[in-house]
Amino acid sequence: VSYIPLGMALRYVLEALRKPAGSNMCTFGITALEQFKSRLNEWPQYCSHILQIPHLRQLRPDIVEYIEKISMLSTPGATT
Repeated sequence: VSYIPLGMALRYVLEALRKPAGSNMCTFGITALEQFKSRLNEWPQYCSHILQIPHLRQLRPDIVEYIEKISMLSTPGATT
């Protein structure tokens, strides 16, 4: 996947995650996010955008916790 289609796909997933909890689009966003969860550490700014979605913490605390953990690890000077 080239850079432009990848960026568009990530943007669509982020937009879907921002839709109301329980909507088909939000469900799509969560399902898509699960598919590339292991690559999220490559996109720290994307992770910060995901963490700003309030209802995601209630819907999928496991994903939010995972993103917070990888965000801490990618922060310079962070300790584990």
